[in-house]
Formats: sequence, structure tokens, C-alpha cells
Amino acid sequence: MKHFLQIIRERKKSFIFLSFLLIFNVGLFTYRHFYQAPKLEKLQMSLFEKRSMAKGGETRTSGAIYRDGLADISSFRERIPLKKEYTRLVGELMQTAADNSLSSGAITYRPAPLKGENLLAYTISMDVVGKYAAVKSFVFDVQHFPEIITIDALSLNGTSVTEDSVNMKVQLTAYLRTEGK
Repeated sequence: MKHFLQIIRERKKSFIFLSFLLIFNVGLFTYRHFYQAPKLEKLQMSLFEKRSMAKGGETRTSGAIYRDGLADISSFRERIPLKKEYTRLVGELMQTAADNSLSSGAITYRPAPLKGENLLAYTISMDVVGKYAAVKSFVFDVQHFPEIITIDALSLNGTSVTEDSVNMKVQLTAYLRTEGK
């Protein structure tokens, strides 16, 4: 022990450096063991759970996939209104325009049957005039209609250089089921 104390006195800087390394090493071990390892383990478990959920779709039986497909097709078809609901649909379009403080002009439509399906595709053209923000809101609302409606074309024209008013011509396609189908 006497020799050890003598070495410490003679090599004070080396002892301080070794003590610092020892404390630093213990600190890193503690940080890694008590903080990083549990956090890493949680992240790995989360990754494994996500991978197993993603693989879950691949390991389903073909019968389950078929049943899910039929249910999806059924819910999709339920979103397509009957032909007799066309006037309600156009009324909702006009009401949506009015709710967004837009004035709507003439509405024209042209039905076309879809081959191989009991569906009609109604091409609807309409003009609306109002502020740009209201026009954007109208487009957003139409995109979120529960019925199957697509926006095929849009054209915007400024009505005045000094005003925030725009004229929008929009062409939509609404899909409707033929009667009794």
C-alpha cells in the first residue's frame, strides 16, 4: 500500500487521467445500460410489431381475401346512387356552391352508359363565381362528397384585376346506377 501511495504522488497527472477515464467509462456504461438499451429495445419491438402486421396481409387465406374484396366492392357500389337521385345530387352541388358563398351559373349534363356495367356516367359542367378561397373550399367539398364524383377539368379566370373574384368552370363526372340494379 505504501508503494501504491508513492506511485500516486510521483505520477499525479497520470493517476488523475486514469481516474477520469474510469469515471467516464462508468458513466458511459450507466448511460448505455439504463437509458439507451431500454429505448432501443422498445424501438425494436415496435419495428417487429409493424413488420408482423405488414406480413399479416400476406399470410391471410385466399378465402378471407376474397370475402374482404366482396365487402369492399359492396361498400363501393353502395356509394353509387341510383339514376333517380340525379336531381338530388345536382341540388347538393348547387347547395355546396351556395354554402361557400359562390353564385352558380348554368349547369349542363350529358349521360353516357358505361359498357359492361349497369352504370351511367353523367358529365356535368357548371360555372361558379366568387372569391378564390371560396372556390377552393367548393372544390374541397366536392372531392369529399360521399357519392362517386370525379373532377375532370377546372378552369379559373379572374373577373377583375382589382377584385379577389374568380370565375371557375368545372367539369365533373357523377356515376349513377341504372334503375333496379
